Amino acid sequence: MRAAMSPVTAGQLLALWLLCLATSPVAGQMDTGQLKAFRQEAEAFNRQDPFANAYRAGRYNGYLAGVIDSLQGRSVCFRECICELDKMVEQHLASHPGSDDRPASEWLVPLMEKRFPCK
Repeated sequence: MRAAMSPVTAGQLLALWLLCLATSPVAGQMDTGQLKAFRQEAEAFNRQDPFANAYRAGRYNGYLAGVIDSLQGRSVCFRECICELDKMVEQHLASHPGSDDRPASEWLVPLMEKRFPCK
């Protein structure tokens, strides 16, 4: 014999969706402070620091790769080595110390569009 189940209401679905959204480990945006911290881990990892956090270092590289992939051929065209991108990020972070709470994409995308424009 099966027990009768009550239908799920729209309010219950909304509450469940909000709960899943609030507990999600991955956010849609990365702020500048996070990017800065992940970049420091990437530098430590590249120096083979035994205390470097490989996950956080990978998040930095993965974030940059995702931005590059999403812009390539649209507003940014990479015709040459993008080796200098990390240096550009480093210089921007050093010259804008009070921007840790801003989304990284607010400055990273225009920085890349200026340096690697599609002609």
